Amino acid sequence: MNYFWHRVFRRFLLLAFIGLGLTSARSAIFSTIVTNGPTTNRVNLVFLSEGYTSGQVANFLNDATNAANAFLTAEPYAEYASYFNVFAIFTNSANAGSTHLNSYTYHLNNTCFNSTYDGNIDRIITIPPNPSDSTNSHGQGRIDALLQQYLPNTNNNFAVLLVNDVIEGGSDTYGKVAITALGNLSHFLVHESGHAIGGLGDEYTDAYPGYSTNDVEPNTTTQTNYTQIKWKAWISTNTPIPTPAFDPYLQTVGLFEGAHYYPTGWFRPFYDCRMNHRDLDYFCPVCQEALVLAIYGKVRPLAARFPTNNSLTVTSATNLTFSLNLLQPATHNLNIQWRTNNVAMAGATNPVLSISPMQLGGGTKKVEAVIWDATDMVRTDLKNVLKQTNTWTLNVTLPVLVINSLKWLNNSNFTLQVTGTVPDPVSIQMSTNLAQWVAVHTNVFSNGKFSYTNVGASQFPQRYFRALTPP
Repeated sequence: MNYFWHRVFRRFLLLAFIGLGLTSARSAIFSTIVTNGPTTNRVNLVFLSEGYTSGQVANFLNDATNAANAFLTAEPYAEYASYFNVFAIFTNSANAGSTHLNSYTYHLNNTCFNSTYDGNIDRIITIPPNPSDSTNSHGQGRIDALLQQYLPNTNNNFAVLLVNDVIEGGSDTYGKVAITALGNLSHFLVHESGHAIGGLGDEYTDAYPGYSTNDVEPNTTTQTNYTQIKWKAWISTNTPIPTPAFDPYLQTVGLFEGAHYYPTGWFRPFYDCRMNHRDLDYFCPVCQEALVLAIYGKVRPLAARFPTNNSLTVTSATNLTFSLNLLQPATHNLNIQWRTNNVAMAGATNPVLSISPMQLGGGTKKVEAVIWDATDMVRTDLKNVLKQTNTWTLNVTLPVLVINSLKWLNNSNFTLQVTGTVPDPVSIQMSTNLAQWVAVHTNVFSNGKFSYTNVGASQFPQRYFRALTPP
């Protein structure tokens, strides 16, 4: 249920509430219910209390915990529960419950965020700015201030105003805050999250003439041309367009007429869904896809990496180790592919990679970890949010030690030259069998080289030489 005033409120004027005394700012109590990681890389589910009095802190925390459990057991949130934190912010109200403007349940309450059940039916709950009070700071502004106070510098918050009222109701404030009463809490909460998190539209078919004609919601459209349907990747080639609302199509993604508050001319992807009837316990595949994409739009799957510095200088031939700490979904693992210098490494699909710098070569090189979620909940990822690549740039300057310029001299002596970039000194060792080695000369470089002459070399059938830096 979305928070657009012409749906219900153009039917009446709410004047009585203007005279109600508005509450001043309250001190707040901030609590952590679930923490899975930093607030900057999680969706932060934040419950705020409305219509709870000063002695009802424990009641609110219990209600918020139950609401969080209901939310995180609904798909697709259950699959990505580790991508969420859950917090609670308690502010007391003078009166318990909310204001009701319906003639059958009419009563005025003094509450922190000045919530109001609409005057036509007790179902839609709103906060200022609304038709009865246009002052943002009396409702939405207070929520914004509390979020900024307790969860600053993050745009990953999903705020829920938990209304201490047994009569079911709710709405969402243009994607900013979901509002839900305790009555039928889980259904309202999960439905409203579709709006607030995924930008989903209501799929209701009851008519409201003049309702928005913007075709921007991922689950509603006016298009009947298959190539222009947003969710065409989900539609089987043998599914009729538009799709009849009878078997065998009732569990099939198609193009069902009626959505966006229009009984005709607008279409939804599935016969039924939480966004059509909030009491259902499932989102359709298209709505699930939109929600998964929205989660990945706020949370990156790479939680931590080693080395933490993405620019490295390599001066040793010792093996390099790279590792990833990933946010794993509940029932499937993320995919990994390691790459070096833009080339995929065969079989390198584990969170840890060990590689010799000699494999990379000298100069500026790259090691990349490509991470992606191959979930079957998503078929179209236009913004590529399900993939993340971490790149380490390496300046490889390995020590070089080379024996070259081998030459017999006329006096039966043998000479060779050692060049390199290793630290001084350098030892030359000799062997006749490659098993036992004897040091025969130690020297330091002059202009990056030095020479060695082995006297009487012609007296031996074979000799092997090697150069190395002493330990």
